[in-house]
Amino acid sequence: MQSHNIWTLLSAALIAITPTIVPAAAQVPLALTGQVTSAAEGAMEGVLVSARKGGSTVTITVASDNAGRFGFPAAKLAPGRYTLAARAVGYELSGGKSIDVSAD
Repeated sequence: MQSHNIWTLLSAALIAITPTIVPAAAQVPLALTGQVTSAAEGAMEGVLVSARKGGSTVTITVASDNAGRFGFPAAKLAPGRYTLAARAVGYELSGGKSIDVSAD
């Protein structure tokens, strides 16, 4: 099985800090959004993206949709510094990435 570095998939996630992508069916304010893609496959559906706030034992996990988009509801992510992780079949995680979520 060929493995890939999953952080190439999450590059857009680290850029998208404000709610910019809202699925048509959802009217929920989002605190953090992004898109999971790979050079070989393009948009990746079903990737599990997790966020854990520093000092917390609680992890919030969402899945990417058929366009590779994901969003964390604002009600689930309070402002603070989070470590992002992702899981996808055939891909290896090489360490977490940190991001700040603001009250805005």
